[in-house]
Amino acid sequence: MSSSAEATIQPSSGPLYKQLVQKLKGEILAGTYPVGTQLPTETELSERFAVSRHTVRAALRQLRDDGLVSSRQGAGTTVVRPGSAQTYVHEINAISDLINYAAGMRFEIETLGMIECNEDQAERLSCPEGQRWLHVAGFRFMEGDAAPICWTEVFIHADYAGVSRLLERNRSPIYELVEDLYGERVEEVEQIVQSGHAPINVAPTLQIESGITVLEVQRRYRLTSGKLAIIAFTLHKPDMFRLSFTLRRSKS
Repeated sequence: MSSSAEATIQPSSGPLYKQLVQKLKGEILAGTYPVGTQLPTETELSERFAVSRHTVRAALRQLRDDGLVSSRQGAGTTVVRPGSAQTYVHEINAISDLINYAAGMRFEIETLGMIECNEDQAERLSCPEGQRWLHVAGFRFMEGDAAPICWTEVFIHADYAGVSRLLERNRSPIYELVEDLYGERVEEVEQIVQSGHAPINVAPTLQIESGITVLEVQRRYRLTSGKLAIIAFTLHKPDMFRLSFTLRRSKS
């Protein structure tokens, strides 16, 4: 159980129910509430987070819509596998929300090593030919699942390739490892969602036909200095991924 200081959510940080959704979602993905277990009651959540029952109900309704929990009269709210319909929901409102992308998942690395970009790779990364990157690739799995939810390739600039020794035993997001190891700070993440195609060697494990159209999520991480440090490509089956984000009017 978190302390009251950890649990309190702030009215100035956006809608209370949205903050509660993010906190509960993070705990579910991190395994605090495993699949098949029940969340605390509405009363317990209301007291823990110092919010109204109305706020708790709105948050639980959002978690149900996202396919993370199910509710039944008299049986409480039960954690289910992310979407009984096999949908992976990823909600982003800030860079810190990318932590939830790695939390609760395991990354089984199949390829790890330095590369010098050939012509095709340079075009893909929008970098000079011959530039050196640490290449990491593998499948991501939800805890307890035998089938992967996506294929991920990550390219880390050679200047930060030292994180390679941490990848096998550390489940933190790679950008956090770069920040911690090199004292850098990620200032901006550009995200592009577009159609793509699964490589021949990846399609069978994702249980799709080779060459079928999939969703490709590309993220480019820039440091405060403006340097591009990480480029990540993730392939999802179209029926297993939904991206949610919130846009707010600038105060300026």
